Amino acid sequence: MLKSSLLRGLRLLLPFTPQPALAQSLPDYPATYRGELPCADCAGVSWQLDLWDERYYTLRQVYRGKPQPLQHDQMGVWRMEDGRLHLSAANEAPLLFAVRNKRLTKLDNDGRLIVSRLNHSLRRARQFAPIEPRLQLSGLYQYMADAGTIELCELGMRLPVVAEGDNAALERAYLATRQRPGERLLVRMEATLAPRHDEAGYRLSVIPQRFGSISQRQRCDGAAVPDTTMQRLQQERWHLRTLAGKPLAPNVARPYFELDAATQRVSGVAGCKRFDGSYRLSPAKLRFRQLSSTRQACPQHREIEPAFLAALASARRWQWQGGDLQLLDEHGQQLASLMPLLH
Repeated sequence: MLKSSLLRGLRLLLPFTPQPALAQSLPDYPATYRGELPCADCAGVSWQLDLWDERYYTLRQVYRGKPQPLQHDQMGVWRMEDGRLHLSAANEAPLLFAVRNKRLTKLDNDGRLIVSRLNHSLRRARQFAPIEPRLQLSGLYQYMADAGTIELCELGMRLPVVAEGDNAALERAYLATRQRPGERLLVRMEATLAPRHDEAGYRLSVIPQRFGSISQRQRCDGAAVPDTTMQRLQQERWHLRTLAGKPLAPNVARPYFELDAATQRVSGVAGCKRFDGSYRLSPAKLRFRQLSSTRQACPQHREIEPAFLAALASARRWQWQGGDLQLLDEHGQQLASLMPLLH
């Protein structure tokens, strides 16, 4: 009795912050999440978060209860790491969420649940209905064959530029500044990112709203949100930790693969047989193609080798889980977990 009373007293004295139940991956995306979260100096903040298939996001926050409602738009990259959703954007504080079925619950800067009776969750909408954010953009603009494109410095993605808004001023400035046709020149402008829907799904286009400046620089000043995760994926050798959620048996040689960014080739050992092929990598997707292996007999690896190669062939997406690489199928189910080891 004394011991239980003492334990109850310690629980009252010690601070306790409940931890979120961590998800292995998001449900299918693209997806839209909405909700109203608390605000320190206004009536509330209406959020709409759109998670796009290529691992970038758009976010709109509308601050209510002010003389004139304030709207703030942003765009950045998202990733799943340690079971949490991480949002990163240039010149913005990072955001963390716990993934719980059809809800995203906002976490504090240390990744802990916020203890409050107020709502801190965004609910998944029934349909993907992305916003049209208005942003200050910088990127490498190119005008050829009566069409303009821009590669955004902040995200490294190339988007078409629509002949609307202030596009005429952008084209005139480019034609007056370029030294040869097809040059990519650094421009800055205020623009709207307009989602356009077609048979392939939603695609973003840039509508210039207010042309800013152009220079003869042919490179960005440096992406504010560099995608070092893709670089790391192509710099390590990845050894199999689990296959279909099951760890390898003891004393079994670990299959591995490595990616060559220069040639876009994959190579490795599936047990005792070597294999190679090609791959396509994006911030959201990883797909292996034309995998082939040597023909020597490997009776001690007759189960692990075909299963490992089948997992690679079925992979469509990838994500980080702690320091491990997770390979997922087209439905987001985990196929394999791999860990980095030095060459």
